[in-house]
Amino acid sequence: MSDLPQSDKLEGFPHPQDTEHLIGHEAAEARFLENSQSDRFHHAWLITGARGVGKATFAYRAAKFLLSAQASGGGGLFGPPETLDVPGDDPALALIHAGSHPGLAVLRREYDTKGKKFYTAIRVDDVRALSPFFQLTASEGSWRIVIIDSVDDMNPSAANAILKTLEEPPKKTLFLLLSHTPAGLLPTIRSRCRQLALRPLDDANMRKVLAPHAEPLSPEQLDMLLTLAEGSPGKALRLLEAGGLEIFTALLDIFKEYPRLDAEKLHALADKSGLKDGETKYRSVCEIYPWWLTRLVRAASENFTGNTLVPGETDIMRRMISRHQPSAWAELWEQGNELIKRADSINLDRKQVVLNLFLNVERMGRSQ
Repeated sequence: MSDLPQSDKLEGFPHPQDTEHLIGHEAAEARFLENSQSDRFHHAWLITGARGVGKATFAYRAAKFLLSAQASGGGGLFGPPETLDVPGDDPALALIHAGSHPGLAVLRREYDTKGKKFYTAIRVDDVRALSPFFQLTASEGSWRIVIIDSVDDMNPSAANAILKTLEEPPKKTLFLLLSHTPAGLLPTIRSRCRQLALRPLDDANMRKVLAPHAEPLSPEQLDMLLTLAEGSPGKALRLLEAGGLEIFTALLDIFKEYPRLDAEKLHALADKSGLKDGETKYRSVCEIYPWWLTRLVRAASENFTGNTLVPGETDIMRRMISRHQPSAWAELWEQGNELIKRADSINLDRKQVVLNLFLNVERMGRSQ
């Protein structure tokens, strides 16, 4: 396995290829397993769901199962398998964990060693690099599996290149395409795939997934994390790794006396985001800020019913909604997303971006 950073790995936590269990998606696994054992096993699957819900872990579990001795042998001693579980001593597992299984290829955003950052997209050259993989002769009865994590990251040229392969797939080749936003994909790509949706986890399953990582949290912090994560274990782990609970609390404190902002707390948050090692915190701010505005609009449109809000959040939301219509907040959400996108494209100063996100809210309050 390459020592270069991987765009599909969350620092400090196991890579999806090394995750042994997948909690809360038993129905999806059963559907995939049933289809894999039929005579009409589809060659391409579009696995959809929120970012961090478990799509990559699912894809690697499917790959481990199909490349295992159990699958190639037609099942175990007691008939067809009932789960995607693979014995720990299966020879395929060690190769997959090492990233060196000859029957598995992974497409993801690669690391630019010159620019010292990830490319912004999966490029057409990345797709073309699969040609030798497709030209290899698969062993008797074995699969060649391609995981694309995620197909949303493909630029137009790469998407068209993979479409051609999906239209004329190599024999005994399976494609597992992961997508957070399938509506934005080429309709022709969607039409070539069987879709499998992974739903957000309920709180009980979220607590099971987070148990190994939640020990330092108080019950109140864990409840807040579950609220913020919205059924996505990956989002919960990203928030933990980036100090997301602290950022969310700071956001509420900044807006506590809206339309006046707490300037001291705002500058403290912006300063931390602008530090040399503040990239992760900055990314968390850029995720939480627009997400919370969406949450504000949704709570207002539903008259604050059916929403799980943390203590103090309702009062802040009511104060903000009393001054502006939900449509105004939705417009501010668009402005914020546009600023974040522009900041990435031209490398704007991170501290200034954070300040502008919040000051735009203050300006709207003064304009009333």
